[in-house]
Amino acid sequence: MTARTKLARRLAAALAATALLLLLVLAWDLRPSLPPMPQSFSQPLPGRTISTVLDFAAWLVAVLLDLVLLGRVVQFARQKEPSRTELRLRGAFARRERPSIARRDWRTHAAPLAPPILRLPARDESEPRPTGSEALQGGDPNQPLVRVGLISGEQNDRPGVLLLGPLELTGCKKKQPRRQATTELIAYLAMQRRAASRDELLEALWPGADPGRSAPRFYQAVSEARKLLGDAFRRNRDTYALDREQLRIDLDELDRLRSDAEATAEDDQRTLLETALELFRGDPFAGIDALWAESEQRRLTALRADLLERAGRLRLKSGDASGALDLAETAAVLDATNERPVQLAMEAEAALGRREAVAKRYECLCRDLNERFGLEPSRDLKNLYRRLLSQDPQTGSQSVRLA
Repeated sequence: MTARTKLARRLAAALAATALLLLLVLAWDLRPSLPPMPQSFSQPLPGRTISTVLDFAAWLVAVLLDLVLLGRVVQFARQKEPSRTELRLRGAFARRERPSIARRDWRTHAAPLAPPILRLPARDESEPRPTGSEALQGGDPNQPLVRVGLISGEQNDRPGVLLLGPLELTGCKKKQPRRQATTELIAYLAMQRRAASRDELLEALWPGADPGRSAPRFYQAVSEARKLLGDAFRRNRDTYALDREQLRIDLDELDRLRSDAEATAEDDQRTLLETALELFRGDPFAGIDALWAESEQRRLTALRADLLERAGRLRLKSGDASGALDLAETAAVLDATNERPVQLAMEAEAALGRREAVAKRYECLCRDLNERFGLEPSRDLKNLYRRLLSQDPQTGSQSVRLA
């Protein structure tokens, strides 16, 4: 506050206070006489007494009002002008406390943007690509594999939806939707394999929320999904679905490869199983925090561990004990308490002549089962452990029988 402003403020307060004091003095000179007390309250009051009481009440109200205004003028004169920082803080808190619906801005009710996902640059085609067997021997369950091209559109012009990892769109304008709600909408419809109603989708995307408030965000997600997928995103009145004839979805490709593996011989079964494993680019439905996504992620993770164990069995049967051990260790990382990958790993290590590794792996499993669940290994695993330790690593014959 400048000196001129302070002077003007004090001068205005002094003039107002002087005027109020003059009014107060004038009111004191014009004060009415006190009304006479009635001799008996049982008798009606005369009209003159009532008029005197009303005059005195009006004078008293005017005096009180004058005193209140005088106090306000004194407070105004003593009040300090807030600093620029105080004014900015007041404005910030006022905007924060203001209800968002009064702003009437659609951006306020829009879904938050999906978190950015780091993408590695495309591999140079001049470099030699590893084969499927080499890629599966890394041991890291979240390592992206190279044969995603079977579903990503390298050999097919149809757009694709990849869910066995972070959601990724292939053959579309963008690889990632801009809104998190659009990501969850596409993933949910791809997982259901059927049409879903609007109410079902609202509950899946915003469980427990008011449908009236979440409906604008839903229609924004629908609009973005239609722009990304085109005619493959279909709406029929109040239901929504993905046209799987126009899309390549890795979940469908996974089911097809599993079915083909069940109906083929062992020689081709291993190739189909390893091709199915190459569809996994990481944790399924990664980046989607929803109850339905968690349950589907657990199911697909268990399915992936089963495929690893089956492919490892076929490798071990064909004499590739080292490759079988790699797949077994990858499956054990996905499910540490599952005995089947441990059995495969023990058999592969025994085939490689690693008797100490067999004993160590068995002891680790026993300790984990006891600490987590208070259980012991199954009878089949115990018998396998005894058989592998009593087996001669050179000839494969039984050398010592354990009780």
